[in-house]
Amino acid sequence: MRLTLDYRGDWIVDPRELAERLGVSTAYLRRMEQQGHVDARIRASADEEPGHTRVTVRLLNKGWRGVFDQSGTLLSEDAW
Repeated sequence: MRLTLDYRGDWIVDPRELAERLGVSTAYLRRMEQQGHVDARIRASADEEPGHTRVTVRLLNKGWRGVFDQSGTLLSEDAW
């Protein structure tokens, strides 16, 4: 999994990979997002290592968190 920049400079994660990590189908993830049941946050992780970015996604009773370096490489992750 990688964190990449889109044409506007916003960080994005591939929804197929995210759905897999959450244990749901991509269609289900998109449907929940359309219904407002996906909470996604991306923030600089200054409290850990400078230059790292933390992505947290919550979906009803599931969640996933990943820490990425400046190049977008996934360094660590956990799910619940």
